[in-house]
Amino acid sequence: MKEITEKFWFIDDIQNMLIKLGLSYSATNIFTFIIALGIVFLILWLFDLLCKKLLVGVLHNVAHKIQVKTHAKADWADALTSRNFFRRLLRFIQVLIVVIIIEDILKGFSDVMVKGVVTLSQCLVVFFLMVMTGALLDASSDIYMMIPRTHKKSIKSYVQSLKIITYIVGVLLMVSIFMGIKMSTIMVSLATSAAILTLVFKDTILGFVASIQLSSQDMVRPGDWIEMKSKGADGVVIDMSVNTVKVKNWDNTVTMIPIYSMVSEAFVNWRSMEEGDGRRFKRPFTIDLLSVRPVTEAELAALESNPVVGAHYNDIVEHCKNNPDQELNNASLYRAYVSAYLRAHKDVNHHLSLVVHYLPLGDQGLPLEIYGFTYERGFEKHEVIVSRITEHLFNAARVFGLRFFQRSTNMPQTDD
Repeated sequence: MKEITEKFWFIDDIQNMLIKLGLSYSATNIFTFIIALGIVFLILWLFDLLCKKLLVGVLHNVAHKIQVKTHAKADWADALTSRNFFRRLLRFIQVLIVVIIIEDILKGFSDVMVKGVVTLSQCLVVFFLMVMTGALLDASSDIYMMIPRTHKKSIKSYVQSLKIITYIVGVLLMVSIFMGIKMSTIMVSLATSAAILTLVFKDTILGFVASIQLSSQDMVRPGDWIEMKSKGADGVVIDMSVNTVKVKNWDNTVTMIPIYSMVSEAFVNWRSMEEGDGRRFKRPFTIDLLSVRPVTEAELAALESNPVVGAHYNDIVEHCKNNPDQELNNASLYRAYVSAYLRAHKDVNHHLSLVVHYLPLGDQGLPLEIYGFTYERGFEKHEVIVSRITEHLFNAARVFGLRFFQRSTNMPQTDD
């Protein structure tokens, strides 16, 4: 009979009892080893059940009370809970306890068996530390987005980059523990294959560098309206990751743009317009030169009673007084009316640029352009305001006897 080595007290008692029943030492050793592992897993299961039912809630309540006492603006307790940080923290503590006590529980068994269990336990410690850190990083991103005046600048790319680094280091540590190889040896081996890794992870590396540039220079944020014609994108940024920027276009389609393209190619960000004091409008009205003619004093006086333009008659007269040497013509009076009408319009921002001017004369007529800003920055309401202004100016042109240029076309003749 082989010499029986002393084991943990209750394991030793079970083994002695089995030997007295006539079982061989080898069978008894394997059987008691399985019992020892079963007891460890039973303890872990009970502890895990306790954590789910009680400890997670306790930790959340404690965190919430700390949050209330510190008057924190962000609900970081709920953010940590939603990302399962507390549960993963307790799992990490569980396996850490196993690593500490496992050698004492399994003492007396074969060194190979004990080493295998210890190695597996150490790998689990690294794994749960890795996922716990990932949960903490995700929760940090959520907390950051809750803070006022910071939600517009995304740190998601930084968080994902840190998670990738964490997972890479964690996997390397688990490989080092499992294979019994020093971490430095693994790093040297990886360095020799850096060219292959660079080729495989080219997009991730380019995306990581590009995301740092975009964030540091504040070039684009979630919620920005961007236009990138080369990628067919024209809409709102709804998500940013290490590799891609997701844009929801105005037709409700979604365009995925490689994030490094945002650095290497041109795109338009309309954020400054949306955050400014108004939204720009610019409309040309091409006046038919054949409709431009001099205006008599009687025609000028008749404008006062006109229901369309009469409200700004005094402004038109003032324009005439300020230009006594200029021969009166309907185009000049119309320009004065348009300027007065826009300056009196309640939806036009008079504190920003407001210009009514002629563009260079072309073969299609005399282009009169209006340039200004509305108070309304929303796309739909802005376009409604500008459309109403345009329609009114079309009607007003008739009062002054002006026609707008329109290229004639040969329409097909139809029989009545």
